[in-house]
Amino acid sequence: MQQPILRSRTTALLQGGRVNLNTLSIALAVVVGLALSALLLQLSQKEHFANLERVGNERLDLYASTVQAAHKRFDYLPFIVAGDQQVHQLLQGQGVPGANDNVNRKLEAWQQQARATDLYLMNSRGKVVASSNWQLPHSFIGQDYHFRPYFRDAMQGKQGQFFAVGVTTGRPGLFLSRPVIVNDQVIGVAVIKIDMAELEQDWASGGENIWVADQDGVIFLASDVRWRYKSLTKLPASTLNRLKAEQKYSDNEVVPLPLSARKDSPQGRPIIELQQLGDGSANKTKSTRYLIHHRQIESLGWSLYYLSDLQPLSDSNKHVILIAGLVAALMAALGLVVANRLRHQQQLEQRVASRTQELNQSNRQLLQEINERTKAEEELRQTHEGLIQAEKLAAIGQLSAGLVHEISQPLSAMQTFIASTRLLVERGQTDTALENINDINSMSRRVSAIVSHLKTFASKSRDNRVRVELSQVVDNALLILNSRRSKSQVKLNWSAPAKPIYVKADEIKLEQVLVNLIRNALDAIDSADLPVDNEATDPAGLLQIELVIEEGKANLYIKDNGAGIDPEDLPKVFDPFFTTKDTGEGLGLGLSVSQGIARDFGGDLLASDRPGGGTIFKLSLNAAQQPEDTDATQ
Repeated sequence: MQQPILRSRTTALLQGGRVNLNTLSIALAVVVGLALSALLLQLSQKEHFANLERVGNERLDLYASTVQAAHKRFDYLPFIVAGDQQVHQLLQGQGVPGANDNVNRKLEAWQQQARATDLYLMNSRGKVVASSNWQLPHSFIGQDYHFRPYFRDAMQGKQGQFFAVGVTTGRPGLFLSRPVIVNDQVIGVAVIKIDMAELEQDWASGGENIWVADQDGVIFLASDVRWRYKSLTKLPASTLNRLKAEQKYSDNEVVPLPLSARKDSPQGRPIIELQQLGDGSANKTKSTRYLIHHRQIESLGWSLYYLSDLQPLSDSNKHVILIAGLVAALMAALGLVVANRLRHQQQLEQRVASRTQELNQSNRQLLQEINERTKAEEELRQTHEGLIQAEKLAAIGQLSAGLVHEISQPLSAMQTFIASTRLLVERGQTDTALENINDINSMSRRVSAIVSHLKTFASKSRDNRVRVELSQVVDNALLILNSRRSKSQVKLNWSAPAKPIYVKADEIKLEQVLVNLIRNALDAIDSADLPVDNEATDPAGLLQIELVIEEGKANLYIKDNGAGIDPEDLPKVFDPFFTTKDTGEGLGLGLSVSQGIARDFGGDLLASDRPGGGTIFKLSLNAAQQPEDTDATQ
């Protein structure tokens, strides 16, 4: 009787232990799942916000430069109008009969050439006396805009700028004004209106969320038109009255955006919750959370805002929680399996299986990391190549006007020679006609050489490392910059060495480096205040190029007597986006890209001060064997 009772108690004890062990396994899995969820959520949010911070800063840099470029593109036109003699005569009442029409036509021609919206002239009382739209039904002529701040600023002798909705056209735009000054007296105001709607359309088509607000915090440019003319905060009555008196936003009522602040991001960026703007129905209460990136555009007094939608973060959090739940469930099942194996005394097999599983997971993770590293390196290489190509095309774009002139001159001469040759043939003067044909052939070869080389230079490099003759690369770069150099009136001191010097490199990339360096030297000479001697036969600007072999290195020196580089800025000239040029004239990538190309070829690019003023850039590359030396060794 005692053995069955003992067996029954033992069975009950084992069953109770199984229940307790199973419960413990499930509870442990739940705790681990919660902890894993919290950890994954924290890591996921940190990575997501870091990525948003990087993308937001990149977008702010891009769109700030775009807005400033739209402003600088037309800034010169009011200055030209203000200095025109016919404009002075019209404002002084000294114009001949028909003077108004002459000024109107001149303004219309300037406006159409610059592709501006409107260009007009106001007298000292704020009345428009001439306008580029003088023949249109909504002409500005006769309109009184004395209440506009840009008029008051110009009448005080200052440059004015003011974004507003047009009183006559009802279309928003940026107004730039300059005073018309004669004998130190302001007699009128020249104004240009710039339509910036194209920027909004580009933002909207790109799916971006962007605001541009004025000094009062009123949004006047936005990727979503429903945000336009909304204020970031509730404006005081005095500000609203001033905006109404200036008719800045016409009849549009300025009301606050329905937004509320939330806690900041880990990087300190504000997070807002913005209610969806619809047709005003009471059931439309959906809201969206955004991370706000802000950049001040100092030159215009505007504020640029880029909004990162945080909905993907919410979706990512849901996925993380789901994954953590699945992991917790998997761990609970694994715990039950381990408990069963413990009860069957199979601890050794369980350890082996666990170690094998961990090793396989480590191998998969290592393989994944290797693949990600390889992919990242390839993306970095492609990005660098794209940056090199973009800088090259940007250089061609900046030189395009001079290149057009370089090509159009021989083409115009060819037309003249062709007409002359036709006449000579009709007269039977074949000898002179043949001379003209030879001249035409020579000029066509010149144009063909320029176009052919530009096509080669603009093409995307395939990174073919071959033996390159450095003197030829210098000549090709000077060919591209010939019109730019002629415009600067710079004396060039360059002669190829008697014996060719070769390096192993990609010829197109190497030529891009020389174009960047020579163009920078010309810009530095232009910006320098060099003395002018009208009796001198040579210009004051000097560009010196030297090519020598030093200690097995092919060293190319580019020297100028320009403005030079501040000693504090010299260590930073090769940093990306660092530039000493005016805003809109460069992104500061040329020298950084050039140094990267030089180092990729196994060389280097250095900058130093030139004794007596100016700058010296030294491009150092490994000299390659001469072709005849290579043949001798084979």
